[in-house]
Amino acid sequence: MKKIVLWVLLTLALWGVVACSPGRSDREESVRLYEEAASLLSDPSATLVDCLAAQELLVQALKADDGNIDAYFGKVLNELNLWRPDSAYRTASQAIEQIGPEGKNRMKAYFYTVKGFIAYDRGDEADARVQLSEALALYEKYLSEEPANMDYMLNKSVLLAGLEGEPKALEYIEGLPLKADDKQLLSEHLSGFDFRKFGETWRAKHEALSSGGMSAADTLSNSIER
Repeated sequence: MKKIVLWVLLTLALWGVVACSPGRSDREESVRLYEEAASLLSDPSATLVDCLAAQELLVQALKADDGNIDAYFGKVLNELNLWRPDSAYRTASQAIEQIGPEGKNRMKAYFYTVKGFIAYDRGDEADARVQLSEALALYEKYLSEEPANMDYMLNKSVLLAGLEGEPKALEYIEGLPLKADDKQLLSEHLSGFDFRKFGETWRAKHEALSSGGMSAADTLSNSIER
């Protein structure tokens, strides 16, 4: 009798796993919804109304498949378009949880970075340091695997500037085994990015977008590299 009960429970448990796992159609629908939202947001003439429509599409994309990391990425950026920083912070946290502690998706560092910038804008410097330190550790790991990746070098320098000051970041860039022109390019990109102005910048973009003075595509082009 115990064996029968155990078999029934195991069968139900396995059925539950299968039932809760996104099927092929769910994944395809999630991708379709994400791509539709991305198309709205990348349109040069996209408006605040388009951002709101894209937000609903992204919510539905994650309902169809909550493992769609691209949809989390789009939702975080769009929540910044709409200047909903608390929601963007939660979405980034959900994405990190979905990727998991052993997850290989390299957008994980991006999500930690956004959380750190939002925390700093809130005035929570302790949390900002925690989040940015997590992102820095990940970029260091990625660079150990892809030492020639310039995007990772730039992102590491931005995080070093935030955590230890710009002189430390410039020292890191100077020590890289790169041509002088590449070092100069990294230094110029670094000088053009101040994480302390993250909230100020996105609030201004949202206000411009709301008044019709800026498209959503403009806001999407000025974020840390994925």
